[in-house]
Amino acid sequence: MIRYLYRQMQLRLIVILLIFSSSALGQLAEPVIGVEYDTDRKENFSGFVGENSLGLYTADYIYHSRRKQELIIRQFHKGDLQLVSTKDIYSQIEDGYTNEPEELFFQENKFFLFSKLYSERDKTELLALEVFNEFCDKQHQVILDTLENDEIQYIEESQSKKGFILAKHLKYTQLIEQEINLIRINNKGEVAWTKNIKSPMALQSLRIEKMCLKGDSPVYILCNYAFDLSNSGANGNQLVNNQYALWAYDQDKKFLKEFEIRLKSKWVNGIDLKIDNKDNLLVSGYFNETKNPTIAGVFSLRISRELTLLNTSWHKFDDNTISKFMRKDERRRTDELEDFKLKSLAMMDNGTFFLIGEQYYKYVERSYDPRTNITTTTEHYNYNSIIVSYFDSAGKHKWTDRVPKMQNSTNDFGYFSSFALLNSGKDIYLFFNDARKNNEDPPKSYYGYTNLFNNRKFQISYVHIDKNGIVNREGLLDPKYDYMLRAKLSGQLNPETVYLITETNRNSKIVKVSVK
Repeated sequence: MIRYLYRQMQLRLIVILLIFSSSALGQLAEPVIGVEYDTDRKENFSGFVGENSLGLYTADYIYHSRRKQELIIRQFHKGDLQLVSTKDIYSQIEDGYTNEPEELFFQENKFFLFSKLYSERDKTELLALEVFNEFCDKQHQVILDTLENDEIQYIEESQSKKGFILAKHLKYTQLIEQEINLIRINNKGEVAWTKNIKSPMALQSLRIEKMCLKGDSPVYILCNYAFDLSNSGANGNQLVNNQYALWAYDQDKKFLKEFEIRLKSKWVNGIDLKIDNKDNLLVSGYFNETKNPTIAGVFSLRISRELTLLNTSWHKFDDNTISKFMRKDERRRTDELEDFKLKSLAMMDNGTFFLIGEQYYKYVERSYDPRTNITTTTEHYNYNSIIVSYFDSAGKHKWTDRVPKMQNSTNDFGYFSSFALLNSGKDIYLFFNDARKNNEDPPKSYYGYTNLFNNRKFQISYVHIDKNGIVNREGLLDPKYDYMLRAKLSGQLNPETVYLITETNRNSKIVKVSVK
């Protein structure tokens, strides 16, 4: 009897282990690797534009001169990722003007291309919109606005993929009311409404950093009022001097409300905003207490559709969190984390969210050879650890953890560095090139990871993270796969799938990664 019970316990333990193994390692479907295609000219892959029932679309922009440019749209089959068609959609829009593509979007089986037009004769600048169908045939075009020399234009896609919002303001102004001109474009490419909104405050400086809207929700504009954004400290370091305010404009009510984003005795150093599934606006980011370009904690606030403040929260990193990123011997001067940049605010379906940042810095090394009288300059690009913070649906911080990553390359602008994100709505996946050794012999601590230097002996890897923390980390593709991931231009086009662009020399392959 005892032996029988012991045997049953063994079987249950095996079942539990198998369930855990399948949940930890079986979240992603087998990646689909597309057929190799080559770019026989020096094209600049601009990213994944969109997808529909016909296929997947990418854009490549080639600039030869102001009068000779190309914007190549490629269509790939969604199943096997084979190249189906290639078409150049660039054309001269107006006689006497040269035009350069500004933004390209894909909504409801149509391409929306925003371009700036320049006239050498009278020095005027126009903003134009061209709309193409899914076969890249132009349906119509329109001149949307005229831009003055001291005006700055911003274009933002609706979060619900239902049109666009355009904003412009004066770059230089006196101490008067600051004014922002808004143009709402619907999903047919038509102007729905225009409006000039004015701040009640006398402002000497204004810079729009982000905009956000969803369907017919209010338009949210994140403004930075700091006059000098790069004051130098006594030690030569750049100081954080951000002063944020959020403009919320409701077109139905013709109502503008301004929210000042301020933390007492703290400075915001990284901020993002998204509209959640209840049409509330979420604002979250990093702060510090020294005015240095560092981070010491996280904050969040939510604003309702009716423009009322729902909740606010902030959390300073404790010693346990700091110790994941800094050894004790590195904490002599400060307990704030250096060189971290906010990369993404990932909303989950249940109202919880992740705040994701990455440590990035660049330094220049020069060496002089007196024998040849030649100075050699080497630029080092460092994309290192990822910081992930998790918040509950009330916006309260639950935990912050480190995803160790060390990518160092020279004189390449970090071409193959950083990471790509897949947000399933329940959890997140991070994809990046990693040193192969980290998957063959996983380190046992945060500080044992091998540096990937100049992309030698790499493997495309991923990290899976859910509400409880890091689930697993391993190689995504075979180490023998010799195409490197261009993470910054890979993209997620639907809730289940991210498309990765991988390259070697001038040859490329698309890799499709989906959640099961």
